[in-house]
Amino acid sequence: MQEMNALNALRILSVLMLSAASACGGGGAPSAADPSLQKFAVSLQGEDIGYMEIRVEPLGEDSLLLTEETMWDLVLMGNRRRVVMTMEARTDSTLDLGSLDFSLSDGQATISSRTVRSGNTLTTVLSSAGREMTSTAEFEGGYLPAVVDLACAGMAWTEGQEMVFPSFDPASGTMDRAEVKCLELADAVLLGDTVPAARLEIRQLGTTTEVWVFDGQILSEEDPGLGMLMTRVPPGQGGDVYSSRDLYQVFAVSSTPVSDPRAPGTRVFSLEGDIDWSRFRLSYPPVQTASGTVVTVTAELPDTVAPFPVPAEDWMQPWLEDDPMIQSSDPAIKALADSLTAGASDAWEAACKIAGFVDAYVENTPTVSLPSSVEVLESARGDCNEHTVLFTALARAAGIPARPCAGIVYLSGSFGYHAWPLVWVGEWVPMDPTFGQMVADPTHVILAEGSLESQYVITSVMGRLHVTELEAEADD
Repeated sequence: MQEMNALNALRILSVLMLSAASACGGGGAPSAADPSLQKFAVSLQGEDIGYMEIRVEPLGEDSLLLTEETMWDLVLMGNRRRVVMTMEARTDSTLDLGSLDFSLSDGQATISSRTVRSGNTLTTVLSSAGREMTSTAEFEGGYLPAVVDLACAGMAWTEGQEMVFPSFDPASGTMDRAEVKCLELADAVLLGDTVPAARLEIRQLGTTTEVWVFDGQILSEEDPGLGMLMTRVPPGQGGDVYSSRDLYQVFAVSSTPVSDPRAPGTRVFSLEGDIDWSRFRLSYPPVQTASGTVVTVTAELPDTVAPFPVPAEDWMQPWLEDDPMIQSSDPAIKALADSLTAGASDAWEAACKIAGFVDAYVENTPTVSLPSSVEVLESARGDCNEHTVLFTALARAAGIPARPCAGIVYLSGSFGYHAWPLVWVGEWVPMDPTFGQMVADPTHVILAEGSLESQYVITSVMGRLHVTELEAEADD
């Protein structure tokens, strides 16, 4: 059974890389470093895992081409992956976004997108397994920076100054906001030179990073909770990087021991850590209820089962629609869903048929890519994210409301990040096709649910969370 949520680790990496293309400073003596070509070594908890390179080139009198390429060497559940992410943005001289091309590949699957701006509307076409999915996103204001840090590069910072920018995520095609604060002004080192730099705190897409910057250049950027660090290096530095630490171990969640974790029933957990819990929804009745950060998780067969086909109601619509990674209206997805659920007597039987198929069909192989249901249907491999998006797409195509969940689950002596679906069969029930569980066991703790962009919040707990199991109250 594979249960490490590779996508969550990838999100942290990609958000950090996409937000760190350049940086902001307060001017001063000129540096020998070239702001048009910046290269960074990337490390995770003290071990090098890759490089990132950014180029800024003039295209004309009032236009720029921003190119970013990142390579990571990652080990996941004993499997090595070389992951390459590229971004190419066209902007005006102020870095106001015009268009953006994005791609991500782990050598097995490739996701790409193209985003074009028209006024305050961004239209993104996501390409996966030969299919295309179009989505739109709106933002307020007249200015959208292609990369937030680059937008800051032309600003002179003062200590305590704060700025807010719209922030676009090309991986999911959605908008967020970036909050930037200048923490201090102090001397720092840039490629051997001492420069008057600014230390900024940047909050966006669930991450909080600290970045040292000077005169349009980045010195270093760090997520202290995760132990992730980017450091400026000379453009000629390179060579192969071979990481040795498995991401499953790196991102394991500390906890008290949990006995017989696969047993059904009810469990109670206390979630602890220096975390802004106001950003989280922890109650998903009847599956999971919460009192503060103490959550009660129940794993039981459904008491109420709906007929099949499920009678449509207005409230179900958000859980039946396509999204960029869950292509439930794709003809191949729809045909397979109809075939799998033919003859089902009720919604629970139909959902179990879909879960059984996904469990048997998708080879448990750790992947480091963005999951797409049509890509999984074609490749027939992946980890928990791939199992979840394929199940969700098939359930929605069959008219059964379903939503992806992201959180933690206990396995092999610790909690790890994981994804699984909730499905409505007359009531909401957690299923786990990755584990082959028709009802997900009660060590599945939901931290977020919904589409890709809603799950970024999980990055803010990584490296900070501890779980304590409490004794469940006996039924009267």
